[in-house]
Amino acid sequence: MIYNAFISPLSLIPGPKFCSLSEIPIVIRRPEGRVFEWFYQLHREYGNVVRVGPKFILFSSKEAVRQILVTSELPKTDAIAGIRADPNIVTLFSATDQVFHKQRKRILSPAFSIKYIASLEPLMQSCIKAFINKLNTVTSLTSKSVQFNENGLPIVNIHQLIQATSLDIIGETAFGGTFNLIESGDHPLPGKVFQELKRRVMYHTFPYMRPFLKKDPWTDEFIQKIIKERRELNAQGITREDILQILLNARDEETNEGLSEFDIQDQTMEFLIAGSDTSSFSLNMALIMLLHHPEKLNKLMNELISAFPVGSCQFPNHEKLKDLKYLNAVINEIFRLFPASMGGILRQTTDDMVIDGYLIPKDTIVSASIYQVHHSKEIWGVDAEKFVPERWMNDDPVNLKRHLYTFGAGTRFCIGYNFAIMEIRLVLASLLLNFEFEMMPNQDMQIVQFITPGLRSKKFDVGVRIRN
Repeated sequence: MIYNAFISPLSLIPGPKFCSLSEIPIVIRRPEGRVFEWFYQLHREYGNVVRVGPKFILFSSKEAVRQILVTSELPKTDAIAGIRADPNIVTLFSATDQVFHKQRKRILSPAFSIKYIASLEPLMQSCIKAFINKLNTVTSLTSKSVQFNENGLPIVNIHQLIQATSLDIIGETAFGGTFNLIESGDHPLPGKVFQELKRRVMYHTFPYMRPFLKKDPWTDEFIQKIIKERRELNAQGITREDILQILLNARDEETNEGLSEFDIQDQTMEFLIAGSDTSSFSLNMALIMLLHHPEKLNKLMNELISAFPVGSCQFPNHEKLKDLKYLNAVINEIFRLFPASMGGILRQTTDDMVIDGYLIPKDTIVSASIYQVHHSKEIWGVDAEKFVPERWMNDDPVNLKRHLYTFGAGTRFCIGYNFAIMEIRLVLASLLLNFEFEMMPNQDMQIVQFITPGLRSKKFDVGVRIRN
């Protein structure tokens, strides 16, 4: 303790005094999902470099973040094993070994190429159509089971439907068929995914409690059923080039051995979490910000209606959407304000190195504070805290994107970026072209982050009317 507090090179780094002795301040905040907010406050108090643990340092300067994530190519921390369902089963997201990560990413890359993702558009559109049809049905209901706002519009928890749509899209495109969450309405899968997220955070925070934390078998059984059904189809000679098939077909280059059943199962769960929660969170935040800023919504609607006149196209195609400048500006601004890694992207030093003028010893956890970078006035200007999509049109968007780390950077850049951006464009544009929304007052919009961020309440009520 004396070494950590007074002798270690890290003792020169500012931060709360107790943090030089223990990570308890982080541990007690992690189960609430609010660590990112505390880190943000610490940066405002102590500056670009903050010590938050005996060997845990936050960095928020653009130079340090780039060094950590891109130029140094540091591996993920050993502690990432804590979020695995089994500490010994390594997945793409939880890999610390750079060689393993490169091999696994190469195996999965065909399912995430731009060409292959483009071929998935009809499958995505089928889920989006089910979503639109569901909202059309709700707007025509007059039963007592439906609540109405003061303007007589039916009230819908759009958060629930967006999450259901994202999960159905993942099911349809990656695992061979929709989960029918949009139609069923009260399917347990979204709640079970959230429970799995919280459970893995507890594994990570209290690793010695792992044997005593009871695991819900529902998600394992659900995924095992998907895998079993696909193997049965394969036995009949029926295959489908998607993520699940790639996992089933994967072979080690040296041993020719396939992935274990548990390996396939855990990797599948990882894609379910990452592929649905991040997209649905971005979509929810886009709607929230647009409804809070009607002038931005009107500007986006003018662009969408110009490209897809109302009445002529209910379901816009991605080929045209990807070139709409203001739509892309809105999405980039949502990625900036509400990044998937709000708590930072963690890496571990493999040798002694200097970052931002400080000597950082080997085996220190260094965190690129993405939330702080994305709200930095030095990078984004005096309006860094505000929702201003125009910044992506007025300034050099290529230069700005160098400081956008929503999907990571370097060799660990998110493999699912092309998938996510197509889904978000299609869903957001389809919703706005088909409906008008009114936000209900006095809602809990607090954001929490366990592994991925989301609304604490799991609820976002809006009044809905069909767009004329």
